[in-house]
Amino acid sequence: MKKPLFSMILIIALSFSMFQTAFASSDLYFKLGQNEDGPHISITEDGVEMFPVDQIFKFVDPADQGGEYVNLNQSPWQSSIVFQNRCFVITRGSTEINEMINSDAGCFEVKKTYTIEKPARYLDDPTKGVLAPLSFISKVLSDNPDNNFTKFETKYDDNNDILTFTPYTKSAAGTSKKQIVNPVKLAMKINSPWLLTADDGKNFDDNDHSVTPVIRGGSTLLPIAPVIQRLGGTTTWNEDERKVTISLADTTIDLWIDLNIASVNGVKKKLEVAPTIINGRTMTPLRFVTENLGATVSWDQGSQMILLYYGGAEEKAADLLEFSFKIGILDATQKSQDNRKSLVDIVSENQKKHDMVQYNDNDPLDYYGNTIHVGDTVMSGTFYGVVKKIDRTKVLVYWNRANYLVIGKGEELKTAALFGIDWLGEQWFEAKTVTVSN
Repeated sequence: MKKPLFSMILIIALSFSMFQTAFASSDLYFKLGQNEDGPHISITEDGVEMFPVDQIFKFVDPADQGGEYVNLNQSPWQSSIVFQNRCFVITRGSTEINEMINSDAGCFEVKKTYTIEKPARYLDDPTKGVLAPLSFISKVLSDNPDNNFTKFETKYDDNNDILTFTPYTKSAAGTSKKQIVNPVKLAMKINSPWLLTADDGKNFDDNDHSVTPVIRGGSTLLPIAPVIQRLGGTTTWNEDERKVTISLADTTIDLWIDLNIASVNGVKKKLEVAPTIINGRTMTPLRFVTENLGATVSWDQGSQMILLYYGGAEEKAADLLEFSFKIGILDATQKSQDNRKSLVDIVSENQKKHDMVQYNDNDPLDYYGNTIHVGDTVMSGTFYGVVKKIDRTKVLVYWNRANYLVIGKGEELKTAALFGIDWLGEQWFEAKTVTVSN
């Protein structure tokens, strides 16, 4: 997700109020597990962050059938927001938000009152919804008995304008633990540049298709950052320490290049194979990292496929077949595209070499400027011939061989005619139109 830099956009003097209130607006992005959404508008007013209440509720629970109704006929303006069968009435300029009893007939009778540290407000376009402090939103998300959450953490990164939501559930030990949101299923193959999810795929490196998982010492090594990103985590590199740090949910893993010791939440663990650098790429042991993050790794020796399941993703019997088929198709397509690109590059380079040749009226110079002699084999298209005579810049060629990887046997005469070649005959050619064959 590309995010604009945080910027101070506007400072407004509210001339109709008893005092001046300064606020800055910014583009805001929401994040919950792998789900991201934005941009939305948030404002900072006297140091308090104000967020669009209904937009956040819709992001956290997109299946909820509630919504916001803004009553502009009332003074001051007032919003009624229904979320998870609860009704909240928020009035412009008020520091109190009333939770009402929700019914088919509407919201009635105050059930609970929330006090917020800054009065609720609207932007210039009130139909975009009411804004309130994050403390109110966090409280509403946490205290819904239907959520089965012990708490719902909200964290605002004002450097990048990202509002992250993290639900917590009760662990078997009775303590709170982060709830993994959105199950993830990944597939990859040794020596293939593709990293697949259930519904899409991308290269480990879009600019270098030689970057693939490899096997070293019986372990799969690969560039770990694209995998961690798909799981919803982050990967950082410390050049001074030659250290890779991976963070996901409650787990932080530190690995050092060429060291068989890693740190998982501060606990030292031994690696079977150390991270290493291959062709300038940091390659990390996949199984060690992902299993310590709570993922399950499945390996198929026959197909050289690796399947990774995280966050409650369900392993299915058809996964191997489906992903193998997808990667097979993608590999074939990728190689075809790469070959076409390589051919274009080769033709371009050859043309440049040809353009640099300084031809004259006496020497039999070939396409690349090489001097042709009697008895040389020369090539034109997919056909080869022997030089019988030379007359200044012209050569007499007897065409007697073809490239059977390109044309089929028995097709020589017909195909040669397309190149203007007299198959099994002698023919004069300008020397610069043929190439000496090595």
